[in-house]
Amino acid sequence: MTLPGLKLMPMSNWRWRLRRALLYPDGVGQPARRSLPMRATLPLYNLLYASLPRRRSRADCRTEIALIPRRKLLYVAVPKAASRSLLYYLSAPPGQNAVGPAVIKQQPPADLLRARPELADYFKFTVVRNPWSRVFSAYRQKIQTDDPLITARLLKGRQGLAPNMPFADFVEWLGSEEGADAKADKHWLSQYRILGLAGPEPVRYDFIGKLERLPDDLDTLSARLGVSLAGVGHLLYSGAAESYRAAYTDRTAELVAQRYAQDIARFGYRFDGDESDGDESGATKDGVCTKRPS
Repeated sequence: MTLPGLKLMPMSNWRWRLRRALLYPDGVGQPARRSLPMRATLPLYNLLYASLPRRRSRADCRTEIALIPRRKLLYVAVPKAASRSLLYYLSAPPGQNAVGPAVIKQQPPADLLRARPELADYFKFTVVRNPWSRVFSAYRQKIQTDDPLITARLLKGRQGLAPNMPFADFVEWLGSEEGADAKADKHWLSQYRILGLAGPEPVRYDFIGKLERLPDDLDTLSARLGVSLAGVGHLLYSGAAESYRAAYTDRTAELVAQRYAQDIARFGYRFDGDESDGDESGATKDGVCTKRPS
């Protein structure tokens, strides 16, 4: 029996394709959500938590990178910023998108570019998200979840985290030493670090889009690339633009502002969603990174 969407492929790509087939068995870019309450899965969570190895206390800077050699494109995924939808679209078999198919790698982008100098002239793009919205989304899908495996894997070895803990407590934890970037999971790691913008040789991006205006940015990107990315639109989660503001108090909003100050400054974000101009490493109003790091 062949899983939907699964075919023979290079070893570097088979794990992603298998995951894609299992998550989206009907070819739809949104996995089915479970409805079991946490109390029903807590025993399984406890078993999984006890059996999983303790993780190292360091940041998880790996992320998924889509390489499209025939068009010399490179997309770096930021978790919780439409990454599932974009990776699903770009990894579709030939004939199901106008760009791919992509080869999916999983490693820090700076490491990949150092190892493969031929990628230097690829067109590099990514999508970022309002940090307050991204934190709330990470909480909803990774902490306040009914999937015991997801919860156990994320919480293992992270002191202070607990299944279904209050959102305010999660934000407080993010501001602690345990929740800092030095030990962060990629779902709440600062975006500038995921993208390799820190350090003496930051990655140079040709286009940085924003989730909050993704349809417009996809149109701009399509025009620059000469191919259509319109197919991504119908894959986006309906909750992608859901309001996060009601979940915050003045204190928790300020804590996120302090925790993600670099992202806010680089990509030009405010709590209310109105955008400002980012600094020289972020995106301009039209999404184009016109001032590249030197």
